[in-house]
Amino acid sequence: MSADPSNNPAVTTASPLRRGLVRALGLALVWVGLNGLDAASWRIGAPVVLLAAWVSMRLLPAGSWRWSARGAAVFAAYFLRESLRGGWDVAWRALSPGLGLSPALVSHPWRLPPGPWRLFFCSTISLLPGTAVVAIGDRHVCVHVLDNSPAAAEELRKLEGHVAALFGLELMNEKEAVA
Repeated sequence: MSADPSNNPAVTTASPLRRGLVRALGLALVWVGLNGLDAASWRIGAPVVLLAAWVSMRLLPAGSWRWSARGAAVFAAYFLRESLRGGWDVAWRALSPGLGLSPALVSHPWRLPPGPWRLFFCSTISLLPGTAVVAIGDRHVCVHVLDNSPAAAEELRKLEGHVAALFGLELMNEKEAVA
């Protein structure tokens, strides 16, 4: 897979008007989620939504990415399952003082091609039990884990695979990732 995101099939360029309308629609849905269907809230909401859409276009003006519908459904199920498992794990650790912990920093080599999907991956790492991103590099991401076992590295690989499927990407093999 090319390191240039513009050659990636998950990246698409749409007209600025279309991108702006999609962003405004998404922000309008967030406004409805925060304020319900109160029509009076739109006196403030409409200008806020339009301003936020304009600011987002200025901050991220170039192409955007698209998601795979199947990948999104699989990722949503995975996210829900792992969030519940992560919550249970944290509660178990908090209530079990004798639970042996083996904290460590794990270096996970990138298999995702460069692009915004890497940041999405890092943002979702926190849903895994006992994990937090410490540093992001060009060749790897450094993750703090509470349990330094082979299972921790495998969970990171699974998550990376789900992120790749979500964005319709191919993962690099180990040799490409380290080179």
